[in-house]
Amino acid sequence: MGRINILDTVTANRIKAGEVIERPVSVVKELFDNAADAGASVIKIEFTAGGISCLRVSDNGIGMDREDALKAFLIHATSKLTQIEDLYDLSTFGFRGEALASIASVADCTLITKQADAPTGTKVVYEDGKQVACEDISCENGTVIEVRGLFKNVPARYKFLKKDSTEGMYICSLVERLAVVNPHIQIKLVKDGKQIMVTPGNGNDLDTIYAVYGKEVANCLVPVTYETDFYRLSGFTGRTDHVRGNRSLQCIYVNDRNIKNQTITAAIDEAYKNAVMKNRFPVCFLKIYCKPGSVDVNVHPQKSEVKFSYEQEIFRLVYHGIRTAVFEANTPGSFFEGLNDTVDQVPEAKPLKRAPAGKQLSFDVSRSVSRENNKEAADKANDLLKILSGFKPDVAEIGGDIPDPEPPPEVPAPVEEIFEPEPQPAQEIHPEIRELAGSEFVGILFVTYIILQSEENVFFVDQHAAHERVLYEKFMDKKDPEKIIIEKQECLVPAILRLSAADYTFVADNTERFSENGFDIELLDDREIALKSTPMTSTRRNTAVMFEEILTDLKRETPAKSNIWYSLIQTTACKAAIKAGDVITRDEALALIDQMSVLKDPFHCAHGRPTFFKISRKDFEKNFKRIV
Repeated sequence: MGRINILDTVTANRIKAGEVIERPVSVVKELFDNAADAGASVIKIEFTAGGISCLRVSDNGIGMDREDALKAFLIHATSKLTQIEDLYDLSTFGFRGEALASIASVADCTLITKQADAPTGTKVVYEDGKQVACEDISCENGTVIEVRGLFKNVPARYKFLKKDSTEGMYICSLVERLAVVNPHIQIKLVKDGKQIMVTPGNGNDLDTIYAVYGKEVANCLVPVTYETDFYRLSGFTGRTDHVRGNRSLQCIYVNDRNIKNQTITAAIDEAYKNAVMKNRFPVCFLKIYCKPGSVDVNVHPQKSEVKFSYEQEIFRLVYHGIRTAVFEANTPGSFFEGLNDTVDQVPEAKPLKRAPAGKQLSFDVSRSVSRENNKEAADKANDLLKILSGFKPDVAEIGGDIPDPEPPPEVPAPVEEIFEPEPQPAQEIHPEIRELAGSEFVGILFVTYIILQSEENVFFVDQHAAHERVLYEKFMDKKDPEKIIIEKQECLVPAILRLSAADYTFVADNTERFSENGFDIELLDDREIALKSTPMTSTRRNTAVMFEEILTDLKRETPAKSNIWYSLIQTTACKAAIKAGDVITRDEALALIDQMSVLKDPFHCAHGRPTFFKISRKDFEKNFKRIV
C-alpha cells in the first residue's frame, strides 16, 4: 500500500486556512476587503470576546444572488480575476478566492446577502466546514457575514490565541488603519454591544483621522504631496514636536492597501534623522499610488507585504516627500525652528553637608542661582530637585488643559533640612556599593552619567536607571500583599484623555487591574477616560502624558493578567524617573547615590539594565602604559 494520501477537502481547507486566517483580526481584514470591493458606503464591524466567540461584518454593497452566494464558499472562487495576467492589473483588495472558504473551514459561518433588485435575499450556513443550509430570507440590501466559534475545531490553532482583550485590541487597531485609507466609507466599530468608533464617511482624510485618533494627532499633521515618474505620494506626516514611543501610528498604504515595507520605514527614519530623539517615532499616514504592474501584492498570504519594481525610487519618493513637507517648508514645530533654543545652564549649588547612607537629603538649589538673578534657571533647577526629593503635584500639574500657575514673585529663602527616610530593614551592604556610596563626586558626563571616584576605582552611574530603581523599590514596598493595592495619590482634577479605539478597548478590559495597581479610571463616552488617581510618585511629569506612555509600553508587551501588576510597576517607575539629559546638580546626584546604597538590588534598573559600572585605576594605568 502506498504511503502518499490524498487529503479530503475539509482537512485540506483547514490546513490552507492557517496561511490566511491567523487570528480574529485576519477574519476582519478579509471580510472588510470583500465589503469594500462590493462598493459599500457603510461597513459595520461587531465583535464579542475578542472576536473569538462572535464576529459580524455588515455592508450595504451590491450583494450576491443565490448562485454566487453558494460559490463564494468554494476554494479559489473569486470575481476579481479570471486568468494569471489579471493579477498584474488588480484594482481590488481581494483576488485569491480563499477568504470565505478558509473562514468556513475553521469556524461556523453564516452569510446573508441580497441584491437591490431582488425580491428576497439568500442565507447560507456552514458548520464544521460543511454547508448545512441554504434558504431564502427577507433582509436588507448588501451582505452580512457572521463568524462564530473561531478555531473551535482546530485546537492546535486555538491555543495560540491571546486573551480576549488583546485580540480585541488587534481588531480595533486594524479597523482604525482601514478607516484612514477609506474616508469615503462610514465605518462603525461595535465591541460587546457598545459602539466605540464611527467615522464620518464624507471623503475627507483629515476628518477621518480626527474621528479615529483624536484632535491631538490631527493637529500635529502637515500634508504631504510628492510625485516621481513611477510613483505618487499623498497623505500626512507629523511635526517633529509630536512623536511617539513606537511605530503604531506610522500607517503606510499602497494603492489604498494597508501594508508593511522595510524600504518605506527606512525612508521615514532617514527623513527625520537628527530631528527626533532616538527611539522616538513620528506620526504619518502615507498613501502611495502606482500602476498595478509596478507592485506585487501576491507576496504574503495576508497581502500585508508588497514588492516594488523600483525600490530605490520608493525610498526617494518618501524621503523627499517628508523633507519637503516638514523641513523645507519650515513647518511650525519643525526641527529647524528650535535650533537656536538652548537649555539654560544651572550653576552648581554650594556644597551642602553630605547625608549619611540611608538619609534623604532635601535642599534648595535656587539659592546660588538666585544670587545671580537667574530666576528662570532657578525654577528649572527646583523642578528637578522635586523629582528626587519628593513632590506632590498641585492642581495645575495633574494633567488636562489646566494652565500652569504663574511663578511666585520671589524665590523662597533656602532651607536646609535632612529628612529621616521610612524605616528600612537591616541589610548588609555589598562592598562595591559601600565603596560607591563613599566615593567623591567628580562630575556628570553627557548630562546623564554621574562620575564618582574612590581610592582605586571610577564609577559611572546612569542617573535614569538609578532613579528608576529607587522608585521601583519604593512602589514595591508600598504594595500590600493582603489587599493587593498600592499607595495612590488622588488627582485634585481628574485628567481627561481621549483614546484611540484600540487603547480604549485595552483600558476598558483591564480597569480592575489598573485600579489594583494605583490607577483609578472612569470610562466615559466617546472613547474618553477620566484618570482619577495614580501610584504615589515624586514626579512633576504631566499625569496624562505619563499614563499614555505607560499604556503604550503595556500594549507592546501585552502581559498576562497575572503579570500586569509587575509591568505596571516597572513602567510607572521608568516613566516617573528623571531622564537622560535632565540637568541635576552635584547635591542631587549625591542624594541619589545615597538612596541607591540602601536598595535591595542597586545593580539593576526595573527592566534589568545596569545602573552603574566601574573602571579601576589599574586599568587606566594599563591603558596609558604606566604599567604593563
